[in-house]
Amino acid sequence: MTVDYITYKYDKRSDVMHVFFTEKYRDADYGWYVADEVADNINEVRDERNEDLVGFVILDYRRNKPELVKRYPEYFF
Repeated sequence: MTVDYITYKYDKRSDVMHVFFTEKYRDADYGWYVADEVADNINEVRDERNEDLVGFVILDYRRNKPELVKRYPEYFF
């Protein structure tokens, strides 16, 4: 899957980062997504229809950012 557009949405109050690989996140498609925890507080969001990676949900973002840069340098810097 090539990623042409990445949307980052950060919730400062909760320290949660949402990352979507689509031009516009559509709530109608939300039911098709499943999140798999790949490390503590780091979730890969996949389309359950075809297992494509469609984004991330990261809890405790500030604490986990070094791990994200190491695991996914193409998305986090």
